[in-house]
Amino acid sequence: MWRFVILAVLLLIVYFMVRSAVQGFLARKTQGGTIGAAEMVQDPVCGMYVTKEGSFFLQRGDQLHFFCSETCRASYEKKLA
Repeated sequence: MWRFVILAVLLLIVYFMVRSAVQGFLARKTQGGTIGAAEMVQDPVCGMYVTKEGSFFLQRGDQLHFFCSETCRASYEKKLA
């Protein structure tokens, strides 16, 4: 009898874990259409690749430069001055 109870509890745990994983995967897939589709650009100071969304940027004339941090942005501005 105890074996049946332990087996039932383990099956419930596995069921909820699988269900949670599937729901998380489906939520990520529907939010962005495709996972990891953000456009990457290279920081002109350190060479690190960053996404355009949420990164630091500087507009000079018609050009838009993207940076990984405020430090790289300040360094680039200082170099141009």
